Amino acid sequence: MGESGKGAVMETSIDHLLVEKLSDPRTMEQLIHLLDKLENVTFLLDMLENFLRRGPEFADSINELVVLLRQSISRPEYVTRFENALTALHKMQEFLDSPQVQELIKSDVLDVRSVQVIGKVSRSLYQASKEAAETGTKRVGIIGLMRTLSDPEVQPALNFVLNFARNLSKEISDA
Repeated sequence: MGESGKGAVMETSIDHLLVEKLSDPRTMEQLIHLLDKLENVTFLLDMLENFLRRGPEFADSINELVVLLRQSISRPEYVTRFENALTALHKMQEFLDSPQVQELIKSDVLDVRSVQVIGKVSRSLYQASKEAAETGTKRVGIIGLMRTLSDPEVQPALNFVLNFARNLSKEISDA
């Protein structure tokens, strides 16, 4: 009977401790927060339980994929494709590491403004080629050439060509 008295005292002590903890405002706030999130917690626990239940299925699927990969990799055509891809990558890396490409990267050729000018020249070449094909060959004499040189539409291109010739001469003499 002495031991049953101790159990009753412990239960009272535990009850008192529980009441004390539940009376703490911080504990009450945390419990309210937990109750607000209870639906999400339940959902997450259900998901975890379903995941764990389906664990063997996942393991079987992964094993099947590994077996398929092993079978595929051992096929000669896949090995050849892989070797070809590696060779191509190696060649591309050699090309990119070459001094010529490194010099090209350092130069102004890839500058945005250079690319824009090249685009304009390319479009102009294409349009001129198209117009020449449509109109056919026309004979232009000295007088026609002089008249064309004074045309306001031709002046910007003529200035561009003259400036290009001047700058090219400087680059050639500096080289």
